[in-house]
Amino acid sequence: MRPADLTPVARDVMKVPAGPGLILASFVAAYLFNSLPWAGWALLARPDLVLVVLLFWTIHQPGSVGQGLAFALGLAMDVGDSMLLGQHALAYVIATYGAQVLRVRVLAFPLLEQSLHVLGILLGASTVLVLLNLLLGADFPGPALGLSPFLAALAWGPLNWILYLPALRRMRREGAA
Repeated sequence: MRPADLTPVARDVMKVPAGPGLILASFVAAYLFNSLPWAGWALLARPDLVLVVLLFWTIHQPGSVGQGLAFALGLAMDVGDSMLLGQHALAYVIATYGAQVLRVRVLAFPLLEQSLHVLGILLGASTVLVLLNLLLGADFPGPALGLSPFLAALAWGPLNWILYLPALRRMRREGAA
């Protein structure tokens, strides 16, 4: 087992809490990405960036983001996608619970291994959505749906980098002052 990345930068970034503005802006940007006019197989393969951002903040800011916000974001996604009300909410709450349980384990690994843990959570959420739709009589959406969790897990690394930038900038300003 690899030791955790506890370099001074990593330790300090974990201590610096993100502001509510950054958290809100990241959710708005992810929701706008998911609301783009996707069609056909691209709609099925679309990475759920709202869920990836939700998992990021659940893992890195557990005091700020939890299951209540996951439920509300799931309802917003259901309305935005014109889906059965509550199916994304259920999947997001289950995924958030998984992230809360695995939080310390995920943070102990570098980004590649973190992406694999997140992939497992994303596959679980995708399975919940497919099973709910199948139970309600929908047809199986096809193999393109399996691509979505993998694309979302690929977004984990760049998303970490993007969302850590404000904390690193703030740390540099405080260190220079």
